Amino acid sequence: MDVRADDRLTLRHSGPDEALQMREQLVPIYAETHVHLLDQPWYSPDDWWSRLAEIYSKTRDFDLVTAWTGDHCVGYAFGSPRDDEDLWPQIHAVFPDLMPTGPVYIFREFAVTPAHQRRGHGAAIHDELMRDRPEQAAHLLVRDDNTPALAAYRRWGWVTAGSKRPFPDSPTFAAMALNLRIRSRP
Repeated sequence: MDVRADDRLTLRHSGPDEALQMREQLVPIYAETHVHLLDQPWYSPDDWWSRLAEIYSKTRDFDLVTAWTGDHCVGYAFGSPRDDEDLWPQIHAVFPDLMPTGPVYIFREFAVTPAHQRRGHGAAIHDELMRDRPEQAAHLLVRDDNTPALAAYRRWGWVTAGSKRPFPDSPTFAAMALNLRIRSRP
């Protein structure tokens, strides 16, 4: 586990094994940040945890960044690189200077408890997960009605690149891309 801290927030990196030991910390954050969507099956905390445990954590180079104030987890983000070339057409359309080859970093999930939002914690978690990524580009999916998230991602350099429905039972999401070669944030 890699740890970075400042006077308010401690950021920790975890691989898949450690991430799967953090259900008690992560699921409540997910539920609290998705409370208005919990009546929809896709957003069920149990289904979310199943996707994390059975799909996402098994991907190559899975990385989870958690944010802590004292011994209380207040946010997380996770992702992993993906070799599949199907994302490059969307990414290349918004970043034509990138060569459409190689893996893309998938920024899969991100949440900060409402009590800790608007304090810079989200940016710190995001930046820590994206720090020193070797890929040319990153890709994420976000609800197109999630105005605060869309605004934050745009501030952090993400560009809307279309839409995508990742699973047959999922909603369609806005797709965003980040050029990791010109990214000015740390």
